Amino acid sequence: MDPNKLHPVIATTFVFCYVWCIGGNIIDANWDAFDSYVRTQFEDCGDAKLPNNGDLWSCYMDFETRRMDLWERIVPTFKYNKDIPFFEMLVPTVDTVRFGYLLEKFLAVNYSVLYTGGTGVGKSVVARGLLNGIAEKASYVPVFINFSAQTSSNRTQEMIEGKLEKKRKNILGAPKDKRIIIFVDDLNMPKLDTYGSQPPIELLRQYQDFKGFYDRDKLFWKDIQDVTIAAACAPPGGGRNPVTPRFVRHFAMLTIPPPAEHSLRHMFKSILVGFLADFPQAVKECAEGIVSASVEIYERMRAELLPTPAKSHYVFNLRDLSKCVQGVLQADVGVIRDQNGIFRLFCHEALRVFHDRLINNEDKSYFHQMMSEMAGKHFSQTLEPESFVTTPIIFGDFMKVGAEPADRVYEELNNYTKLRNVLQDYLDDFNMSSSKEMKLVFFMDAIEHSSRIARMIRQQRGNALLVGVGGTGKQSLTRLAAHMCNYRCFQIELSRGYDYTAFHDDLKKLYEFAGIQNENTVFLFTDTQIVVEEFLEDINNILNSGEVPNLFEPDEYERLIIGCRPGAKEAGIAEGNRDAIYEFAINRVRNNLHIVLCMSPVGSAFRSRCRMFPSLVNCCTIDWFVEWPREALLGVSTSFFNEVDLGRDELRAKIAEMCVEIHTSVSDMAERYYAELKRRYYTTPTSYLELINLYLTMLETKKRQLVLARDRVKNGLTKILETNELVDNMQVELVALEPELKKKSVDTDALMERLSVDQEKADAVRKVVMEDEAVAKVKAEETQAIADDAQKDLDEALPALEAAVKALDALDKSDISELRVFTKPPELVQTVMEAVCILMGAKTDWGSAKVVLGDGQFLKKLYDYDKDNVPDSILKKLKKYIDNPKFQPEQVEKVSKACRSMCMWVRAVDLYSRVYRTVEPKRQKLAAAEAELEAVMTTLREKQAKLADVEKKIATLQKSYDDSVSEKRTLEKKLTLTAARLKRASKLTTALADEKVRWEQNVKDFELEIGNVVGNVFVAAACVAYYGAFTSNYRKELVLRWVEGCKALEIPITEGMDLISILADPFEIRQWNTDGLPRDQVSTENAILVTRGRRWPLMIDPQDQANRWIRNKEGRNGLKVIKLTDGNFLRTLENCIRIGMPVLLEELGETLDPALEPVLLKQTFTQGGRLLIRLGDSDIEYDRNFQFYMTTKMANPHYLPEVCIKVTIINFTVTKSGLEDQLLSDVVSLERPDLEQQRNQLIVRINADKNQLKQIEDRILKLLFESEGNILDNEELINTLNESKVTSGVITQRLAEAEKTEEKISTAREKYRPVATRGSVMYFVVADMGQVDPMYQFSLKYFKNLFNTTIEVSEKADDLQKRLEILLEETTKNVYENVARGLFEKDKLVFSFMLCAEIMRQRGDISVEEWNFFLRGAAGMDKERPHKPDHDWLKLALWNVSCDLHDVLPCFKNVHKELVATPICVQMGDLEVHPNPKEWSGYGHEPPEWKPLAEGEEIPDDGKIRGHWNERLTNFQKLVAIKAFAEEKVVFAVTNFVRENLGQMFVESPAVNLQTLYENMNKVTPLVFVLSTGSDPMGAFLRFAKEMGYSDKFQAISLGQGQGPVAEKLITAAVKAGEWVFLQNCHLAASWMLSMENIVKGFGEQPGDIHEDFRLFLSSMPAKIFPVTVLQNSVKVTNEPPKGLRANIRRAFTEITPQFFEEHILGINWRRIVFGVCFFHAIIQERKKFGPLGWNIKYEFNDSDRECALLNLQMFCADGEIPWDTLVYITGEITYGGRVTDAWDQRCLRTVLRSFFAPYTLELDYKYSQSGRYFAPLYDSIDEYRKYIEDFQLIDEPEIFGMHENANIAFQRQETGSLVGTIIDVQPRMAGGGGGKSSDDIVYELAESILEKLMDKIDLDEARQELFEPDEKGRLNSLTTVLTQEVDRFNKLLKVIKNSLNQLLKAIKGFVVMSEELEQIYTAFLNNQVPGMWANAAYPSLKPLASWVKDLVLRCGILTKST
Repeated sequence: MDPNKLHPVIATTFVFCYVWCIGGNIIDANWDAFDSYVRTQFEDCGDAKLPNNGDLWSCYMDFETRRMDLWERIVPTFKYNKDIPFFEMLVPTVDTVRFGYLLEKFLAVNYSVLYTGGTGVGKSVVARGLLNGIAEKASYVPVFINFSAQTSSNRTQEMIEGKLEKKRKNILGAPKDKRIIIFVDDLNMPKLDTYGSQPPIELLRQYQDFKGFYDRDKLFWKDIQDVTIAAACAPPGGGRNPVTPRFVRHFAMLTIPPPAEHSLRHMFKSILVGFLADFPQAVKECAEGIVSASVEIYERMRAELLPTPAKSHYVFNLRDLSKCVQGVLQADVGVIRDQNGIFRLFCHEALRVFHDRLINNEDKSYFHQMMSEMAGKHFSQTLEPESFVTTPIIFGDFMKVGAEPADRVYEELNNYTKLRNVLQDYLDDFNMSSSKEMKLVFFMDAIEHSSRIARMIRQQRGNALLVGVGGTGKQSLTRLAAHMCNYRCFQIELSRGYDYTAFHDDLKKLYEFAGIQNENTVFLFTDTQIVVEEFLEDINNILNSGEVPNLFEPDEYERLIIGCRPGAKEAGIAEGNRDAIYEFAINRVRNNLHIVLCMSPVGSAFRSRCRMFPSLVNCCTIDWFVEWPREALLGVSTSFFNEVDLGRDELRAKIAEMCVEIHTSVSDMAERYYAELKRRYYTTPTSYLELINLYLTMLETKKRQLVLARDRVKNGLTKILETNELVDNMQVELVALEPELKKKSVDTDALMERLSVDQEKADAVRKVVMEDEAVAKVKAEETQAIADDAQKDLDEALPALEAAVKALDALDKSDISELRVFTKPPELVQTVMEAVCILMGAKTDWGSAKVVLGDGQFLKKLYDYDKDNVPDSILKKLKKYIDNPKFQPEQVEKVSKACRSMCMWVRAVDLYSRVYRTVEPKRQKLAAAEAELEAVMTTLREKQAKLADVEKKIATLQKSYDDSVSEKRTLEKKLTLTAARLKRASKLTTALADEKVRWEQNVKDFELEIGNVVGNVFVAAACVAYYGAFTSNYRKELVLRWVEGCKALEIPITEGMDLISILADPFEIRQWNTDGLPRDQVSTENAILVTRGRRWPLMIDPQDQANRWIRNKEGRNGLKVIKLTDGNFLRTLENCIRIGMPVLLEELGETLDPALEPVLLKQTFTQGGRLLIRLGDSDIEYDRNFQFYMTTKMANPHYLPEVCIKVTIINFTVTKSGLEDQLLSDVVSLERPDLEQQRNQLIVRINADKNQLKQIEDRILKLLFESEGNILDNEELINTLNESKVTSGVITQRLAEAEKTEEKISTAREKYRPVATRGSVMYFVVADMGQVDPMYQFSLKYFKNLFNTTIEVSEKADDLQKRLEILLEETTKNVYENVARGLFEKDKLVFSFMLCAEIMRQRGDISVEEWNFFLRGAAGMDKERPHKPDHDWLKLALWNVSCDLHDVLPCFKNVHKELVATPICVQMGDLEVHPNPKEWSGYGHEPPEWKPLAEGEEIPDDGKIRGHWNERLTNFQKLVAIKAFAEEKVVFAVTNFVRENLGQMFVESPAVNLQTLYENMNKVTPLVFVLSTGSDPMGAFLRFAKEMGYSDKFQAISLGQGQGPVAEKLITAAVKAGEWVFLQNCHLAASWMLSMENIVKGFGEQPGDIHEDFRLFLSSMPAKIFPVTVLQNSVKVTNEPPKGLRANIRRAFTEITPQFFEEHILGINWRRIVFGVCFFHAIIQERKKFGPLGWNIKYEFNDSDRECALLNLQMFCADGEIPWDTLVYITGEITYGGRVTDAWDQRCLRTVLRSFFAPYTLELDYKYSQSGRYFAPLYDSIDEYRKYIEDFQLIDEPEIFGMHENANIAFQRQETGSLVGTIIDVQPRMAGGGGGKSSDDIVYELAESILEKLMDKIDLDEARQELFEPDEKGRLNSLTTVLTQEVDRFNKLLKVIKNSLNQLLKAIKGFVVMSEELEQIYTAFLNNQVPGMWANAAYPSLKPLASWVKDLVLRCGILTKST
């Protein structure tokens, strides 16, 4: 090319490259500036031909024309093709063309490209479009990878390596002749690790730097060839992080600008116009309007509805805009025919995409308003904003049930009734085919949501994100929508141990359904199923690319390819192209698989997931399920009650209304509950449905029960009335009966005479007849014998004959002819024929035989042969044949069949003839006998006939006689019966007289109750459904509110109804109490909730009461106890479900195992007549007797709505009154066992009597009910009635007596109530201590044992009053001792003060106002107060506080006036406080004597000065005054207050020695040493073991990693051998704590297996992981350096042995030196309390330092010399000084040591301080020393530490703050007034105020010049160097703070998305803490946020001043 022409081309090309390589990363706002800059740079270069029109960004280098030309010229035109799916359409624009072109050019030279730009500008679209477009041409293999917050480097490497081919062992690369382009989308999403790097990016950087990776397993290097990385990411913020420049430097950075509005319009209009081409003209014309409106809506939504923290999903990007247009493309030509049709479709789609995610009505109405504007502006339609709510627009394609997908039409559904019916049909159809029935009510909201979900999943690649609290119907509606679309709905089933692998297996199933089987599948996934966050990572990938990296093993991959090959082939993909087939499979999955995610917005999880996995928002259409509106709640309740009979029709509407009222009242109460008690409870639509269902079932049951009871009593009454009628009738009858009876007797006698005469005649005839009969009988018998004999002989011959005849039947003529053929027959044939011939009378030769055979009648002759008359001669001839052995049919048969039959015949004739010879004579004899018999019989018959006549006459007579007798008897009977009945009737009427009155009353009561049942059961159901989680006051308030509500709506309800009266049976309650249920009302209510609720109960049970009750109650039914931590808990559960046994799941946390879900939801179904439940992956049989209980030990668990809706939460936390009742029983049973026994017997007897009465009444009613016929004949009934009358009389009398006795007993018991009350008060103080420190756990059981033991062992007294005093004193003292020894020093005073205050509050000595003022001061910041008088001594703070006292507490009335009128003094013990000067000229006269006020009298407001405050105020009021006027003195005052009210011992630490502790522990109760820094109980333990002789019988082990199993072995061995085990530092073995808990629990469950001498000792720092159960049931002791000199030295002297102290060669000097060392040790420990004034650095000196110092002392002084220099050096520099790191502290330590440990300290008059109070005494014994120590002051003066008086003030203020703060922490919260600000507002205001206070930066440029002037040697002042370094550090900090605050303000307003760091700052602000991000960039500080900021401002101020 000619150089002259070449230069311009090169120069111009260079400019093009320069613009894009240097300026490619500039945002479009700065394009013009850069354009001008480049033009000026190349002005001088004439060869660079720059375009004049348009900027440099709009031009490309055209090598054809060799100049720059506009990109627009080469933008291809777009042609709409309806076969291309929407998401594959790409409308080319300037941006797609130019950035595609640049990418192509960079990739051509293997250079990486990084696209940046906001979300939705089309980064991925451009890259994908280009890469897929040029892949073939350029031989690229594009690979797309998506990053999310959870992506790990491991996963990234797997994804990349999975796409590469292995060339050699250590070389991977692209396929041959190809190049792989890996495009990483969302590059900057992975979250930062601890050190601020992003591992996946570091991995890619390693590839970019070194072109390879390491093998993860074998750690060798692998080179990678032919791979280029391209990437895209949005700017940092909102979960996206800044990418390290070391990575970015490898990329060409290109920023894609957001598309201009006109290009957006162009893109979507091109598509829409193409799509609407076939539609009518009116519709076509709307394309412009639709696009303009869509773009405008999108722009406005982005600008105005911002993603604030509460609306983190308000992230709108171009995907939403395209979803809106995609929705319009669902239009059907047949349906949309006019402008209105297309307009409404557009409205519908815009609503679905933009409106459905909005969370409140405010935002929704804003959107409706905007839609209404669009209608007018772009479509010239008027549409009211309200119409969207009143007549919602709904489109759908499911109105034709069962239509094929191709026949479905997307149309508007405006007939809501029809729509509701169609949905109901779908639901019924679904329930037919599903094992789990779904019940849905289609109110408007439900209709809309179901059609929305159906719309989302009908679209290709349509996915949904449904957000709403648990129980709003998200899952049910999704299942229904999937059924409506005829899709498969798939959900994972969580079983125990469901993990990532199992999830992958489930995903493979989805790929199988959607890919291989090509089925439309909905994957329903809820946030409760997220076992690990990686699940979401996979879902994020599926949403984004359809692919889960490394999901398939090679063989599974192969299956997928094979399965999809036929489909791919149809789509025109070659069979061998595996990659293309795989891509086809993935696309098919993306099109067929619809993911529906159900999330709950409660808590921060939803927000952080949206941030970490952007595809959840970007690739899903969001549908926000709001709290059901009132209309929905009402609709549901109304539809449920439609069919229910409530007595009156108008009641239905009222009850439905009341349901809504109850639901909303509980929601309000739950908020108040949280505000006041910090306890969470949620209501959701599911709990609402639960209420309705529960009500319906309970109503039916209760109604049935009441009606049955009423009918029984009514029936009894009816019977009584019937009896009275009967009696009247019977008396009339009785009179009429007597004469009739007499007449009957006479008639009967006459008949009797006639009968006897006739009878004699008949007897004579009978005698004759009987003789004749006897003769005839003999004759008949003889005749019969003859006949039998003849017959017997015949029976022998006949069968043979018959057989022969039968045989003849078988012959026919042919058989005969066969014989005749023989000329010479065989021998046997000859023989047979001869015999036949003989019988036939023919000759026996063969010829004659043939003749015989030839006779045509031959066979007939044989048949008819005269066998009776065969002559003897023939028989003789025959004999020789018969005797011939061969003449047998069997033999003959062998020769001839015909002869066999004839042989048989011959033999039979022979046999018969012989027999006949014998029979014939017998026959003749028989004939003669028969003739004779006949003659005799004829005579007999005549005589019998005669007899019959006679007898007939007699029978007639007899019958008349019998009738007469029976009539007489009946009459007699009737008389007797009536008489008896009358007698019984009088019995019955007297017996039932009382009953009648009572029953009439009962029937009335029942009628009333049946009338009120509607309301009563309603409130009871509401209680069961809702109020279990609340404490008793809230419950009462709710019930009161509900009852009032019912009355207001005129729902019949009993006055003063409560749950117990409606749902409980007294007998059952008594049984529960026997099983250990506490007897108070709350516990009884709780038991009802446990037994009556429809859902399984989850009991909040910190004191184990519910647990114990359930164990006793269900123990007899084979209860199984499980924990979620048991490995086989599911197996146990399964077995129990199968056989119907109860299960108790204890120690539950705040979450439930997902595997329990089917059990909790009772998801049973019937199959083949069996009731089954699906648990895990198997169906098991479900026994209806199965019961499930859950308990948690957590005192205040936070259960999310998802848990609340599955269980009935019941708060079993013990109440004060409840505990008081329990303790009263204990006290009385110990003090007056006779009373308690009597009471118990009485209760049992009353119970038994009441039960018996009940049984009697039941039995009477039952007998009355069952009695049939005349009641007076039921002897049993009447006797029972009589017995019961007597019994019930006795019982009623007994009950009356019992009630009197009970009153007496109650009065006697009540006398002991003060002790129980004190116990209850103390327990709650003890329980509150658990909130102060996790180690202060005391179980109720432990407390009760302690309380009861104290009562047993305390001193007895006969005088009750005295005894009560002893009990109160002893129990209080003992509880204090046992609890206080387990508390740290800092909390002992807190405990004793709380104990004292609570006792006094309970007595009424302290009012609530006083208590609150003491703790919290006066509320309100800027109150109006009177003007302060102008006196020098009167400070504003003092004036303000006195005004507040006057305002708040009546006892301090006018204190502010008296403050300036008279000296005020308040005394507490030896402490005096003077708020004003003792003397001052302004005071008036001394006020008169103070006279105490009468009760109820108030101080008159007469302006008089009364003074004498010390006499006027109560003890506690003085304390309030001291807190107000001299805060630093509060700790002293509190100490004195406790001392005055409870006694000296309550302000001292109880002495603790191991011997006492040992006595309190046993083989199952361990001892826990609670450690603090610097304490070690090991030394004391070893000494004690030695004393007890256990030196060689104990095992100690320090726990830590891997030591758990070792400890377990030690314990197992020690339990058998009876040794001691000491496990140290349990807090270091967090993972083993669970096992330890089980071991200790095991001790208690099987104490029999444990050796009596075994003991377990544990030590631990305070830690939340330490098992609460072990703490609660163990002896606890804190091990820490004591607080105060006295306690410290006392402890030292407890540990020193008398032998060591008293027996030493140095004598008195030795003792004084030892005392000095101990005193020194105490001083350096106590100096710590002064903070930096004591030590610059806090050192952890501990007891072993002191022991070591004393041992050194003993060693060096063994020979009587004191080497002072050595000792001072060793003690000061080594033993103690070894810990000290600060030089000034070291110097201080030496100085302090010299005061106590030097030669001059042994001088006799040496004192340790100027006051002379402390010195080493000259005693000889250790006990004297101990006594001396006891006399030390409790509070140490600063002078002993060498400090000024004021050093104490700061320390004491801090002490006061900590004391009061601790108490406030455990108090229930006071509810603030309404109108509170939202969290957003609070944080926003705080951030703004901090921003205002802080300077931008400290500017060194403005610093004083002289600071920077070097000295003569050119050196800067060293202070300047320090100053510049500090300024740099502060500027850095200010920058961090300012940036984060600005970002936070934007995030709260929604301009940026809230990121994790901002989230942390947000939370820190709410908790008044310094955000970690700031603290990391700042100087060390422990201040809370407010003080920290103040401090920072001051520091910056000082630095600015310094400069």
